Amino acid sequence: MYKSFYFSLFLVFSINISAEPMDHMDHMDHMKNHSAKMHGPIGLMGDHFHRKGESMISIRYMKMYMNHNYLGTNKLMDLNILELPNPTGMPKNLSVVPQDMDMDMVMLGGMYAPSDYITLMGMIMLEQKSMDLRTYKPMMARDIVGDFSTRSSGLSSISLSLLFKILDSDGSKFHAQLGLENSSGKNDLKDNVLTPMGAINEMILPYGMQLGDKSYTLLSALTYSKTYEKWKFGSQIKSRINVKNDQWNFGDSYETNLWLQRDLNQITAWSLRLKFQDIESIKGNNKNINAPVQTANPLNYGGKILTSGIGLNIMLPKGSVGLELYKPISQDLHGPRMGMNWGLQAGYHVSF
Repeated sequence: MYKSFYFSLFLVFSINISAEPMDHMDHMDHMKNHSAKMHGPIGLMGDHFHRKGESMISIRYMKMYMNHNYLGTNKLMDLNILELPNPTGMPKNLSVVPQDMDMDMVMLGGMYAPSDYITLMGMIMLEQKSMDLRTYKPMMARDIVGDFSTRSSGLSSISLSLLFKILDSDGSKFHAQLGLENSSGKNDLKDNVLTPMGAINEMILPYGMQLGDKSYTLLSALTYSKTYEKWKFGSQIKSRINVKNDQWNFGDSYETNLWLQRDLNQITAWSLRLKFQDIESIKGNNKNINAPVQTANPLNYGGKILTSGIGLNIMLPKGSVGLELYKPISQDLHGPRMGMNWGLQAGYHVSF
């Protein structure tokens, strides 16, 4: 499927060469028919393209809450995790267990169309993470030593993409995306941790608490949508493939989105979305990340996740706002690792 995508990108240029430019009447019809469902659910990225000369700026906020540890599809208790081996060193078994995690992200984005067939898209991501953990004694009764928290915040990544229009006719829209992301956030952040011996030590945080991996990732996607009067159906396949890393990088991922939208009136539309992600484990490792906690093992990342979301788009006199809530339907995780409990995304964008 993804091999055929790159062939489609090659075809885009042939289509663009023979296509005719949009005239003034086309632009007037475009603005007249604009409604809240013209933008997809706010949780989608790169779901639409623009016409020549159009620009858009956006700000999005995303929050994700994670709790409960999983191995595959099975939930684990702390006692189950304490029985698992610690592959990073001493003690022999895992002794620190994550309890919950909050992730907050702010995404600053911009789009500009130099022609009717190409739209430039850029994004800067800022991230804040906090994790609560519980430390147990390393042997014998494995009694609780205590709880502690770790945090990290700052710049996470910068990306730039090109969107190529393939089709825009009779309510059908089809376009491709090709881009590059630099995971520019720090990958050696430290914080104080409570060790199984009861000491407070400053250590390099595990992979999941780092803001980046100092890698470059190829972004690609195909997006199709069809509008039938008040209804709109959309689908998107996308991939993130690492092309250059430092010592390690977060795993490649493949994602499929299906969504349905309906206008409630001229300025409001609701949406339903299904998202399936297949995320690989971390590649490489940092030898200095060696705590007796599951998040210090590069293999304990990724998995297959199916989520559902419900959203609302509202047009304003200037711009529009979107809100989307989502929950996992199923999670088959490389573990032990924490699974998602719920997520929220809100955003505002204005076109000019």
